[in-house]
Amino acid sequence: MTTDRPLTLDVTDFGPVARACVDLRPLTVFVGPSNTGKSWLATLAYALHRYFGASQSGWQPWFRMGPDAPALPKGAKTHLVRIAEQLTASAPVGEPASEGLALTRPVKTAIRLYLREQGRPLGDEVERCFGLAGDRLIRKGTEQARVLLQLPVKGVSKPARHELTLGDHGWTFLSTVPDGIRIRHNRYRRLFAGLLIPGRKSERRHSRRTWDAVHELALLVLPDHRPAFYLPADRTGLMNAHSAIVSTLIRSATMASIRGADAVPPLSGVRGDFLEQLVEMVTDRWQRPRGGREHLEDVGKHIEDEILRGAVMVGTLPGVSYPHFSYRPSGWDTDLPLTNASSMVSELAPVVLYLRHVVAPTDLLIIDEPESHLHPAMQVAFTQQIASIVRAGVRVIVTTHSEWVLEELGNVVGRDRLADGGADSPNAVSLSARDVGVWLFQPAPDGSGSTATELTMDEESGLYPSGFDAVARQLHNDWARLPVPRGREE
Repeated sequence: MTTDRPLTLDVTDFGPVARACVDLRPLTVFVGPSNTGKSWLATLAYALHRYFGASQSGWQPWFRMGPDAPALPKGAKTHLVRIAEQLTASAPVGEPASEGLALTRPVKTAIRLYLREQGRPLGDEVERCFGLAGDRLIRKGTEQARVLLQLPVKGVSKPARHELTLGDHGWTFLSTVPDGIRIRHNRYRRLFAGLLIPGRKSERRHSRRTWDAVHELALLVLPDHRPAFYLPADRTGLMNAHSAIVSTLIRSATMASIRGADAVPPLSGVRGDFLEQLVEMVTDRWQRPRGGREHLEDVGKHIEDEILRGAVMVGTLPGVSYPHFSYRPSGWDTDLPLTNASSMVSELAPVVLYLRHVVAPTDLLIIDEPESHLHPAMQVAFTQQIASIVRAGVRVIVTTHSEWVLEELGNVVGRDRLADGGADSPNAVSLSARDVGVWLFQPAPDGSGSTATELTMDEESGLYPSGFDAVARQLHNDWARLPVPRGREE
C-alpha cells in the first residue's frame, strides 16, 4: 500500500464548503455534522475521476473532432516534430532513453492551451454529477467557487497545479506545468511518429495528430486515470425501487419532445450512474480483467458470510435482460426478493455486488454513510471489511457520522503499529497511518460556510478526536441532573 501520486483537493466557496484542503489517501474519511459538505466534496472527487478517468479508454476531447480546434502556439509544432524525430532515432524499442526528452516552452504552452479547453466540458461533468446548474454550486454570498488540484510529477520537485474556477463567465481551467518534465517512456514513440507523416489529403487530420500528441503529454500532469464508483447514502431506496425509477425515467425521456425537457434533471448524475450500473450488472459491460479482483470477491464473500448471513444474487427476469436482485439466508433453499430482506441486507447488497462485478484494484470507490441501517456491531464489522477493500488495492472515500466507524478505524491503524500487525486479534486487518486520512468538517458559527481540518490520531487514546465524546458527555451530564428514580434511592 503506497500513497502513489496523492491528489490534493483544495476547495474554496464550493457549495456549503468555505475552505477545505484534502489530500486523497488510499482511505479517506470525511466526518462531521450534517450539511457541512462531506458528500459535496466526495461528489466533486467522483466528478473529477469520471472526467479524467475517461482518458484511459480512448477518450477524445470535444474540440479535437470539431472544425474549430484551436491553433497551436507559435513554435509548438516544430518542437513536437523535433521530439518525434528524436524518439524515432533513439534507443531500440523497449529501451528507454537514459535522460529523456525535455518539454520545451512552446510544448508546455500547447499543453496549457489544451488543458484550458477542458474548462467547459469538465464543468458540465461536475454539474451533471451534482444535478445542479453551475450557479447553484457557488457558496451563497460569494461570487465564485474555486477548485485547486495539485499532484506531484515524477522526477520534478514542484507539483502540477490545475485551477477549476466557476464564476460569472462560466467554468475556466488554468494549469501550471512545472519545469523539468522529461519524456522517458517509449510508449510515446509510435504516437509521435505520426507527426512525421505529411498531411496530404487533410491538413485538419494532421492537426488532430498533433493535438493527439499534446493530449498524451498532458496526461503527465493530470490525475491518475482511475475509474470511480459512488454508492450514495440513499442506495437502499434506489436499490429497492430501481425498476420503477428506471421505468419512470424512460417514460420521462420519451415525453421530452412533447412537453419540453425539464430544467432540472430528475436525478443527479451520481444516482443516475448508480442505477445504470445496477442494470448493466446482467450484461457483459463489467467483464473486467480478473487480475487482483479475486481478493475483492473474497471480501464480498466475507461480508455475506459474517455480516449478512446469506448470499446476495443478481439474475434476470424471464424474457427480459433486466436485473432481479435477491437474497438467500444461510440454510435456506429459496430466495427472497431484496425488497423483502432487512434494511441491513439492502444497504450492503450493492457493496457485495460492486466488489463481485464492477470494482477492480486502483479504482476509486466512494461509500456514503456506510453505517446506514447497521447495528453498531455490524458497523464495526463493516469498517474492517472497508479496510480489507483498501488492502486489496481499491482507493476508498467514506463519509460518516458514526462514532463506531471512526473508533474501529483507530483500531485498524493501531494494529499496524504492532510487530505482527495484530495477528493475534480476531480481526487482524490493518492499515498504515500514512494510508489513512480523516478530515473533520465543521460549520462556522456565523453561518459563513464549513471548513475541513485533518484529524491526527491521539497517541494516548488511539482515537481520532472527532467530537463524538462531547455528545456522550452532554448525555451523561443531562442524565446526572435527572431525579433518581423511585426505588433507587438506596
